[in-house]
Amino acid sequence: MSALDAARSPANAGLAGAALPASASLWTVVRRMWVAVTTRNQLAELDDRMLHDLGLSRADVVREVARAPWDTAPVRRGDREL
Repeated sequence: MSALDAARSPANAGLAGAALPASASLWTVVRRMWVAVTTRNQLAELDDRMLHDLGLSRADVVREVARAPWDTAPVRRGDREL
C-alpha cells in the first residue's frame, strides 16, 4: 500500500480526507498547504486599518491563522467566502 493509499484510507479520513482529494497529487496538496500557511502568516501581519479595508476583524484573522495547514477549504462568513 502506498503512502497516498494509506492517507486515503477510512482510518485517516479525518486528517487526509480534505487534504488528499482523489484528483490531486501529493505535490499539489503540499504546495496548497504551504501557500495557505504563508498567506495566513502575511494576513496576521496586517494592522487593524488594513484589515478594516478588507472587511475583516482581528478575530477573523486569529481564527484563520489558527486553522490547520491542511484545512484549505474556503470559510464562509455571512453570504461570502473569506
